[in-house]
Amino acid sequence: MKFKKLISKKGFKKAVTAALTLTMLFSSVASVFAAGEGIPDPAIDRSITIHKYRMDDITEAKVRCDGTVQTVPSTAVALQDVQFKITKMQDSDVTKQDTSWTPVTLTTNAQGTATITGNSKLPMGIYLVQEIDNPAVDIKAADCLVSLPLTNPAGDGWIYDVHIYPKNQLKPGPEIDKFITELDNKHDTCDISQENKWIIETTMPDDMATCDVYQITDVLDTRLDFVSGSTELYRVDIHGNRVKMSTGGYTVNEPTTANGRKLTVTLNDTGKKEAAQSLQDIKKPSVYSLGQDNNVGTINIEFRTVLNKTAEGSMGQAIYNGASLDYTNNLHVKYDQVSVPDDKKPETHTTGINLVKVDSTNRNIALPGAKFKIYRSESDANKGINAIVDPTDHAKDWEVTTDAQGKAHFYGIEYGVMGDKHNSLDAVTWYWLVETQAPQNVNGVDYQLSKKPFKVRADSVSHLTANSVTITNVPKYDLPFTGANGGTTFIIGAGICLIAAGALIVIRIKKSKKAE
Repeated sequence: MKFKKLISKKGFKKAVTAALTLTMLFSSVASVFAAGEGIPDPAIDRSITIHKYRMDDITEAKVRCDGTVQTVPSTAVALQDVQFKITKMQDSDVTKQDTSWTPVTLTTNAQGTATITGNSKLPMGIYLVQEIDNPAVDIKAADCLVSLPLTNPAGDGWIYDVHIYPKNQLKPGPEIDKFITELDNKHDTCDISQENKWIIETTMPDDMATCDVYQITDVLDTRLDFVSGSTELYRVDIHGNRVKMSTGGYTVNEPTTANGRKLTVTLNDTGKKEAAQSLQDIKKPSVYSLGQDNNVGTINIEFRTVLNKTAEGSMGQAIYNGASLDYTNNLHVKYDQVSVPDDKKPETHTTGINLVKVDSTNRNIALPGAKFKIYRSESDANKGINAIVDPTDHAKDWEVTTDAQGKAHFYGIEYGVMGDKHNSLDAVTWYWLVETQAPQNVNGVDYQLSKKPFKVRADSVSHLTANSVTITNVPKYDLPFTGANGGTTFIIGAGICLIAAGALIVIRIKKSKKAE
């Protein structure tokens, strides 16, 4: 390939300007071939060594880059597997390639260095050093020209082993967010023993297909029990098209007590390449800026949890759940772990209802033994169908019984709708209680069963004792003509009536005969 396709004269000027900015232009081209005293010795071995590293704070990069070995800052991180192309230029016109010499490609090692050496490999002259594009790199090092050998800093000799320190800017790492029930939703509610769906959303870096590590972790709250086998992954392009990923592309370590309730999802090489298919339609910016809203592909990690009974201790409170992402790019640079910020974590919540059963004529008389079921609609309550199921046994209806103080409760019921915050005044749900068994033989008194359902409110404070719902019961009525004495009186009275009626009939018959 002709060099004009690599760099034009105009482009060469830009390259030189960029090189000066990074203190990487090493010497005046003319000084390399100065005649007379100081002419370089062609018999001395020559080499070019490239040192590649990353720095978070570029202001610390004070390496002089004069061709000598330098001490890099302690905060510098060596970059492995960065590739550079070295092309020899014509002595008479450094904008043109010397086609008699075949360009070579160097790759940095674990120490971030790459070297080409040997006089047969490196004739004296001028070389163009170009960093090859890498999807993990945001701003790669500017092209630079290196003369070999290079005039030393004092200007009185030659450097035959030239060291260069190109610097660049890596692209920002991927980001993470999390939702509940559906994307972009942060709040939902749940009954104890019922499920919530959680969605972790992570962005994909440009080197998704070749990055070293892409791993998501989620430490579950003790009030949430993981639903085994519920994890699913989807890759999503910029148009929102979701494609379910094959299970062979990732591993799932489900949370257990032994591993600290940590869910871990790790993409393998197959999964990374599969996920990267959703990056194909993305137009990448020339330079990425932190905080910039770039078009990115994402991965959705979905799983479900069950709200367990320990949530009874935190009714009306938010039960948050976060997640973290670990990423190492294809240059083996490990980025800082990113996590969902505390103020961005999604949450689920639950509440309860307390009830107190008392005598309608004397509320100081508590009524034990009353039984209640709970329904989500008045219609179901009236029909006695679709009662909320027992949290401990979904095969039967949830039924509670008042204790010696006439108290009972339904703890762990949802309130509000998806999107309502746990403490929102709008987060309200109405329920209907149906008495299925009236109190019996309380101080020798039996009570009537309530005829209608009781409408009760559930919100973030309905579980508090101060907000208990009071339900009264009426003693059974003393119906007339009941008991032994009443029955006897009724029989005697009926007999007298029959005798009297018979006497009247006899009298009427006699009168009728006389008239004849």
